[in-house]
Amino acid sequence: MGRSLYMPEMTNREVREYLEQGGRMVLVPVGSTEDHGDHGPLWTDVYIPMEVAKRAAPSLGALVAPPLPFGIAHDHRGASGVVHVRLDTFVSLVKDVCLSLAASGFARIVLLNGHYCNTHPLELAVSQFFDELPSGVRVYPFPYWAGLRPEEAEAYLSGSAGLHANAGETSAVLAIDSRLCDMERARDYMPDLAGLRTGHLTMVDPVFLATPGSFWSLLEEGGGVWGKPSESTAEKGEQFLQWCTRAVLNMVLDLEDVHDRLAPSYLRTRA
Repeated sequence: MGRSLYMPEMTNREVREYLEQGGRMVLVPVGSTEDHGDHGPLWTDVYIPMEVAKRAAPSLGALVAPPLPFGIAHDHRGASGVVHVRLDTFVSLVKDVCLSLAASGFARIVLLNGHYCNTHPLELAVSQFFDELPSGVRVYPFPYWAGLRPEEAEAYLSGSAGLHANAGETSAVLAIDSRLCDMERARDYMPDLAGLRTGHLTMVDPVFLATPGSFWSLLEEGGGVWGKPSESTAEKGEQFLQWCTRAVLNMVLDLEDVHDRLAPSYLRTRA
């Protein structure tokens, strides 16, 4: 390979040689431009999947595509700096990106999500353009944390550790580049959801995905924080990034194995 596995830093020739030499996989970080407290960068949900993708790429023999930095973030409406796109815009963008990568010769396209509310729309998008993909091309949409072990997920993103701009996300960003966080502005905040008959995570989809501005409304008093970013360290972030990189590697390998088993029947439906 050439100087980099990150496509924006590669030349056309280097990408062509990668494909001609049998390479076929590209990791596409998908994120969001939105508030992450008074301390975290708007691109938190972009920087983390980009970093995890770059770490996973060598083991997968993959390249890393430019990130898609705008996602489904209407639940953050009201926060300063948030950029959100409509569902049909998002679906069309994902479709065009995947079809163009497939046309270039990539046969495995991993949509590595870094923003929770993108998860279901990514799955929906792929299902809608699945039949337009060239034969043999597979698209795998999943969040970088999907393959974490239960105890790792509990420590990184959870009802107890917090779900947004918490110690997990903040620590990961600190490990990537400490200059991206203003830790003097970090403040802890846990929204008051006492008395729920179900649980915090149970409420995420039916409330936040369906109600524009709901997430910001819940967290505005805390500046967009759900967790304890004051407990963040670069050392914790490095551990989290290692966990997430391993989780992504395992997810891709498992997805390949499962699709190999499905191939005879699901490919017939596309004939």
